[in-house]
Amino acid sequence: MIDVETLKGQAVGELVKLAKKLQEELFQAKFQHATQQLKTPHKLREIRRDIARVKTFATMKRAEIAAGKPVAPKAAKPVAAPATPKAPKVKAATASNAATPKAEKPGAKAKKKKEA
Repeated sequence: MIDVETLKGQAVGELVKLAKKLQEELFQAKFQHATQQLKTPHKLREIRRDIARVKTFATMKRAEIAAGKPVAPKAAKPVAAPATPKAPKVKAATASNAATPKAEKPGAKAKKKKEA
């Protein structure tokens, strides 16, 4: 994993070269993974994330140059806790609910006549 502090001190050109080097490393690691020579498959994920990190810093540096002022990286969005399913609401049986019959569908009467 690449240290963030080293990325902050590098120029845009150096970051672009580093990203290309990491992409070549990822290419080789994919071949090794396909031929089952890669002993640590999690290395693929690390390299992909390093590439993304380097490209992010390169974009930030370009924005700094274009704006003429330093641009801070965006903070990560907080992860929300998964929602728990709610229990269905059950109506209590009351005298008014029990006395009213359910409405039938319009075509239900016609079907009953045909069956009889």
